[in-house]
Amino acid sequence: MKQLIIYTFSLLFCAAVQANPGPRVAAGSANIQSKALVNAGAVRFQFNNITAADEHKDSVLIIFDRFDHTGAGIVYRVFAADNTDGIDVSEVPAGKYYVTIQCLGLHHDRLERLVTIKARKNEKVRIQLTASEEFSKDNVIIPAFRPDFSDMSVASK
Repeated sequence: MKQLIIYTFSLLFCAAVQANPGPRVAAGSANIQSKALVNAGAVRFQFNNITAADEHKDSVLIIFDRFDHTGAGIVYRVFAADNTDGIDVSEVPAGKYYVTIQCLGLHHDRLERLVTIKARKNEKVRIQLTASEEFSKDNVIIPAFRPDFSDMSVASK
């Protein structure tokens, strides 16, 4: 029994001597993530001319693409405007971005802007949307068209 205990302790000692302090991949990625959060900023997209209908909410797809082409586009998520017709995007790494904004609801606007995010700063981007209203078959007006046959040109050979 004494030999078994000595053998077990010697194996544990050898394993402890050769062991690394921890997984390098997890520790390195945690370090990168903490640096990214320190150098992160926020941006608020403020929309003007959003629909007057209170019950209708538009969704907006926002894609950030690095200005220096060092990274692929980052799709943060699909957002819905809040009560003040704005969208807050937080924890964006500092840098210069091409931002693509695609409205997915009643508005079908697609905008591209150049936005600079600074570390621990809040940027504000104002976006003017085109006028739009909800389709209703009761609101459709078809203008009267009366062709004038005397103005028609005739093609001859």
